[in-house]
Amino acid sequence: MAGCGTGMAAQQFSIRWGRVRAVMDNLQVLTEMPVKSLADLPLPIAADEGQGFVDRIEGAPLPVVRVFGWFSRPILPVFALLTQSGQKRAPLASARILREDVKAALGCDLFSGFRLDFLVQADDQPCALLMNDELQLQFSPTQQNYAQMAPHYGNLFTTDKVLGREAIYGYGPPVDVSDEFKQFARMASGRVLDFGCGNGDLLSFLLAEGCDGLGLELDEARIRAVLKPEVEGRVTFYAGGKPLPFADGEFDWIVSTEVIEHVHDIATYVPEFARLLKPGGRMLITTPDITSIPSSFPANCVPWHLLESTHINFFTPRSVEAMFASHFALEQLYCLASNRINGFFVPGSIGAVFQRKPG
Repeated sequence: MAGCGTGMAAQQFSIRWGRVRAVMDNLQVLTEMPVKSLADLPLPIAADEGQGFVDRIEGAPLPVVRVFGWFSRPILPVFALLTQSGQKRAPLASARILREDVKAALGCDLFSGFRLDFLVQADDQPCALLMNDELQLQFSPTQQNYAQMAPHYGNLFTTDKVLGREAIYGYGPPVDVSDEFKQFARMASGRVLDFGCGNGDLLSFLLAEGCDGLGLELDEARIRAVLKPEVEGRVTFYAGGKPLPFADGEFDWIVSTEVIEHVHDIATYVPEFARLLKPGGRMLITTPDITSIPSSFPANCVPWHLLESTHINFFTPRSVEAMFASHFALEQLYCLASNRINGFFVPGSIGAVFQRKPG
């Protein structure tokens, strides 16, 4: 790769650096691990007759810290993260990246930027960036538990294997339900069934809210191992399939959060849900909104739903309503866990509340 101004005189670089700095001042600095002062970014660096800068650091919620910058030589200096325990961590990976802004300012190689990925340990947070063993930048360590933030994806940063879809997300232990989904489920009352209750987190919440709640889940060791103690005795483990192991008209509400996308022949369960509900009973569901795919396209990203290997059903708001229409009347649709990506609104999950039809 061609360098950018190798052997450039210091005075000439200083003049051009001013132009680069002006460009950098207009860039958004993204960091979840604050440096001592944001004025330190961009941070000039010089080593091995090369010159450059670090201009962005990205951290939480990923279990990886990413350092971005530009360097004039083809070979990068040796970077490392210093952790709170004094350990030096080398990058998992380093790559040269496109920097159109620097090319416009200096007229150099487009791919003279760089990106460094450092794996973060939950119990030993990074506190400084080193270059050639010299301190360059200090962080305020975060208290995030990165291992918990991304339990299903951690191996994707470190594996050297070619992976199939079954190895990408979906086989980790059940995790807690988000606060937004819990607040959505608060409308449930009386005797409630949590269909696909996972580790019992939502069921525990509903019990605390005064519901007479029960859970239903597949009989798998990975689920039993993480079941919350406060819901033991309230969860029925079964082999799957139909009929569901409860009496006719037993429940006032059925709730099911992020489950129906995983169930084979889910449409055939709709009569079963109706059977379990009392006359006028209600069902509350959430499921990923697949309209996030076209919504994300203008933002140049792909929703994670496409990588979830256990997702076999993909819903739009219209298809959710249509699937339940034989036995349920839609009361209200909701849009949950939405985001803005590069300025574009991207829906996250569909929320829906249905009432059982008479008969």
